[in-house]
Amino acid sequence: MQDAQGAGAATLARSGREAAGYAHGGRQAGSLVRAVLADDAPLMHLAIRSVFASVPGYVLSGAAGSVAEAEQLIRRIRPELLLSDAVVAGESGIALCRWARQISPATTVLILTARDEPLLVQSALAAGATGVVLKDSPPDTITALVRQALTGELALDARLGRSRQAPGAADSAAELGLSPREREVLDEVLLGLDNRGIAARLCISEDTVKSHIKAIFRKLGARDRAHAVALALGSATMPEPGRMTPGTPRQRMACR
Repeated sequence: MQDAQGAGAATLARSGREAAGYAHGGRQAGSLVRAVLADDAPLMHLAIRSVFASVPGYVLSGAAGSVAEAEQLIRRIRPELLLSDAVVAGESGIALCRWARQISPATTVLILTARDEPLLVQSALAAGATGVVLKDSPPDTITALVRQALTGELALDARLGRSRQAPGAADSAAELGLSPREREVLDEVLLGLDNRGIAARLCISEDTVKSHIKAIFRKLGARDRAHAVALALGSATMPEPGRMTPGTPRQRMACR
């Protein structure tokens, strides 16, 4: 995602049209990224507002202390970004994520959490979140993950390393016949690394990484990285062999 610049009143006035056309990676140059925060901690409101105030092209358009308030803001603003605590005033931020993705499909969702909890990551991705961020992350990390998520890439805080040990992750990989190297690549994908980062960590070429990822997608029956992570963590149902529909990644790859 390129940094947005020069957004003004005219851009805001076109918010309805922008919301309709802002799918992952499709944000127009020069547009403003409007964010809504759902968190019942006033200090978090101040922290996120401060982070966005220092980044050109981003603005915290609304902050809610409850799920009901967040829903009202999302309906009215149709933001490009929703940052939601996993639990907002005793209610599920994960459920809010799922609702937001249905009511405003162009809204990218990041879940905020103070815990490195595998099941939380699993549930967030299954609900349609593009990433999970630890609340005590430094501002640079938060903005980097926001940018990554807005391009449609999986954005997991690097310190969520234990999440890849969620129940079912290793078993799923073994049952689907992933090679040892494919398993290593999948582990890096679970940590949110891009192809270049995976190549550097595993000392292989980016083309080799791409080949492994294609093989992983085929074996998992995954649509994209986020779907692959959900499947690997056991949060989505893996398609049965021989029962793939014509539009699934596995059949498309087999035809190439």
